[in-house]
Amino acid sequence: MTIPPAIGTFAGQAAASVKCPKGEVRTGGGALVTAGNSHADRYPLGASIPQDGEGWWAFASNSDPSAPGKIQAYVICAKVASVTTLTTP
Repeated sequence: MTIPPAIGTFAGQAAASVKCPKGEVRTGGGALVTAGNSHADRYPLGASIPQDGEGWWAFASNSDPSAPGKIQAYVICAKVASVTTLTTP
């Protein structure tokens, strides 16, 4: 997802999300923000959190007026083979 350049004092903003395939569960996740130029401090990651429905969501902004950036969300998924329920006597 492209993070647009800042316009005046307003930072560009973008969010990205991704979900596990059907039948898999989320075990983790994260995000990667790529700066549009050498000023990486102008492209902060604002949030990277689990999302309902076995997904991951991330948000970033861009205070650089000269170049867009990129944000990509990642989710780590696993297939659950079986679930055993333990009971106490």
